[in-house]
Amino acid sequence: MRKISRSLQFPLVLVALAMMGITACQKNEAGIVIPEVVSPGLNNNGNGNDTIYIGDSKTIRPQLGNVSGTPTYQWLVNGVEKSTDSVFTFKPAERGDYTISFKVYAGNSLSGYYYRIKVLGPWENGFYIVNEGNYPATGELNFYRNGADSIYQNIYGKVNAGKKLGVTSEYGAIYNGQLYIVSKSGPLVVADAYNLLEKGRTAPLPAEGHAFCGIDNSRGLVSTTDGVYVMDLNTLTLTGKVNGITGETGGMLKSDNFVFVLTKNDGVVVLNAADLSINKKVVKASVGFAKSRDGRIWAGEGKNLYAIDGGNLAVQTYPISFDIYDTWGFWNAGSFCASAAENAIYFAQTGQYGGGSNVYKFVPGIDSTLTVPIVKLPADRELYGAGVRYNPTDTTLVITGMKPGYGVNSQENTLFIYNAMTGALKKSIPYTGYFFPAMPVLN
Repeated sequence: MRKISRSLQFPLVLVALAMMGITACQKNEAGIVIPEVVSPGLNNNGNGNDTIYIGDSKTIRPQLGNVSGTPTYQWLVNGVEKSTDSVFTFKPAERGDYTISFKVYAGNSLSGYYYRIKVLGPWENGFYIVNEGNYPATGELNFYRNGADSIYQNIYGKVNAGKKLGVTSEYGAIYNGQLYIVSKSGPLVVADAYNLLEKGRTAPLPAEGHAFCGIDNSRGLVSTTDGVYVMDLNTLTLTGKVNGITGETGGMLKSDNFVFVLTKNDGVVVLNAADLSINKKVVKASVGFAKSRDGRIWAGEGKNLYAIDGGNLAVQTYPISFDIYDTWGFWNAGSFCASAAENAIYFAQTGQYGGGSNVYKFVPGIDSTLTVPIVKLPADRELYGAGVRYNPTDTTLVITGMKPGYGVNSQENTLFIYNAMTGALKKSIPYTGYFFPAMPVLN
């Protein structure tokens, strides 16, 4: 019997797997009629691959040819039999990669087909936007699904009935599959990054909360206006403070054996990740961080960009023509982010109290990239909060903008998506509400 196998490479953005379908010829050498899967009956794409979300279902209707007698059927999901009907409806309860095997028996012959379906969590294929909220209301989350033309709004309260974030939610980070949300007042909240179900929360933080940084499977750090606290990730309790760091602290980044901490008093303080002792105070910067592809850690202050070697902690200074204002007065995470596709960083030109409309892409060695912004927002929009983040899924820049001014202007928002290589606008999505977007959060 001759076997025909087919294969396909699916686009990486869908994270799909290869598929192999098996069909048979009409008769083998002994004259036995063998059924044939003419079409896999999934999305009419002819390849048996698909991506769906938890809660969705897919009905698979393979079309058969060359069938004699009364055939019987078998459907297996990851090797476990689920049905003996000719049609199968797949409705998964958990995210993951699934192999669905279809077999058709007719007389003494057998044919089959293999399907590959990736199941995503409801809040997986896209990114969150952490919102401060309209003070003194609590913060909230919005969500943008990649490729969509609208934004899911206020999803945290909808998924977790009766539960709220803290007041002025300013920071979010995904670490080990968990979403950590830090508010300036109230608890740090932890939710599953894919279904958003709350996993737990700390007691109200002892000082104004700023940022979170995961260290390993059991430890994390929380920066505040009163130093940096160590958090047990299993119990969500604060177990002490980092010695030698006092006063207001902000952005943090773990890189290999170091943890970089932004402090108001001492600038960039580098900790040893193993014991959280201070290794070095390297430069007096006030905004950061981003890690470029060459392994350097970037920060800035005034008219200087600083690139810190991730190994020996040496600092290289790049002068620029405008001021990088600190974020201590109305703290936010800052706009620094890095490309995953090339050795480049992005940062915004803001005013003393935030705002601004220019975003720069700096490629070390090409000084002209510091003179012309890669993105300039429309005249009726300005940056708010951290404002800028890089999306490695589709090599884009995600930028949150608001209408300048106060009062009713603050409810006019736009999510901008730009090509991160060229700065070309790909999509702008206006939406309404007093959200005050603090930062986009990408995995």
